[in-house]
Amino acid sequence: MKLRWLIVLALVVSARVLAEESTPLPEDPMAGARLFQQKGCVRCHAVGEEESKLGPNLGRIHRRGSLLDVAGAMWNHAPMMHERMAELHIKPPQLTSQEMANLIAFLTAYQYYLTQVGKPGDPDKGREVFAAKNCAKCHSLQSEADFEKIGPSLRGYAKLSPIQIAQAMWNHGPAMAEEFHRLGLGQPKFTNDEMAGLLAYLQRAAAPAGAEPVYVQPGSPNRGRILFEQKGCALCHAIRGVGGLPDVPDLGKRREELVRSVTEVAGFMWNHGVAMWDKMRERQVPAVKFEKNEMADIISYLYFINYFDKPGDPARGITLFARKGCAQCHAVTPGTKSLGPNLSTAAGVGSPIEIIAAMWNHAQAMEPAMRAKGVPWPKFEPGEMTDVIEFIYMVRERPVTTGTGKK
Repeated sequence: MKLRWLIVLALVVSARVLAEESTPLPEDPMAGARLFQQKGCVRCHAVGEEESKLGPNLGRIHRRGSLLDVAGAMWNHAPMMHERMAELHIKPPQLTSQEMANLIAFLTAYQYYLTQVGKPGDPDKGREVFAAKNCAKCHSLQSEADFEKIGPSLRGYAKLSPIQIAQAMWNHGPAMAEEFHRLGLGQPKFTNDEMAGLLAYLQRAAAPAGAEPVYVQPGSPNRGRILFEQKGCALCHAIRGVGGLPDVPDLGKRREELVRSVTEVAGFMWNHGVAMWDKMRERQVPAVKFEKNEMADIISYLYFINYFDKPGDPARGITLFARKGCAQCHAVTPGTKSLGPNLSTAAGVGSPIEIIAAMWNHAQAMEPAMRAKGVPWPKFEPGEMTDVIEFIYMVRERPVTTGTGKK
């Protein structure tokens, strides 16, 4: 993959691992891409269109899990990676908690930009969508204004990225909805990759011959979080049970719709536009409009807030802690000695990302110690890492002894 794509992908990484102020992800949007090269990951792993190197192409792995599941996958493959590194005389990289957060955020960002990088919209399909959704009844693609059309010419959209086109559609949505009603037309709805195809078609049809396409502009989850408040979205929509109204969807619990590509999320928002605009009129709330890169910021925030880990199950974490062999090396009650650090009092494990970084940094030493004790390397299935970490949190607040169930 070309470095420019690494940079584009890294520009989105500014979110949080969990909805806790103690675990911020990078403020520097270039951090993840730089680390991927500086720490030597690029020597073994490709990201994107390049052929795979020694390890798997990390851009072609479709991650349906959470951020902690990505960390779990890194842990699962640590012995194999260390073996290959030893053969190649590569020293395993050490990562601070901030660096680990940057790197994981960078790897998860690929799915966010999947439409533009790995699966661009199909303009030929978009042309069919343009006709089927009755766009041509109101809009022309000619360079000059068509006075027989109610809406403006879309010729100028060639200078916009797909998300900017979607933003323009959104801003004109209330007026368009009224016109649909006047003409007796239903509000067009978009499924799967229809929005991506439509936006690709508008770009191609409106662009001069030989013009380079304008790519998706990355959004900032942190700016999106602020805009979510400033634009009044939080007055109606809760985020994971916080704020909002009871009869309005919680946008922190819409993983199926929002952990998707940029254009799919834009289509999801558009599909629900009419209902939102009607509710706003009822409550005398002005319709939300976006400027500059604001819609990209909002979508980036909604994507990442739904990529956060669900609260773990500490009871399941107790079982996993024993079953995975963790209890054979780590004590979880103050004052108890163990081969590894006592997790109830150890320093530097106050947040999920700190625990993950500590696990990674000590993996090379843990592996031979575990072999000597006959303990197999623990592997984590999706969701298990979160449960174990939730248990460690509980241990640090209220020590628990595993194995006997004694508390």
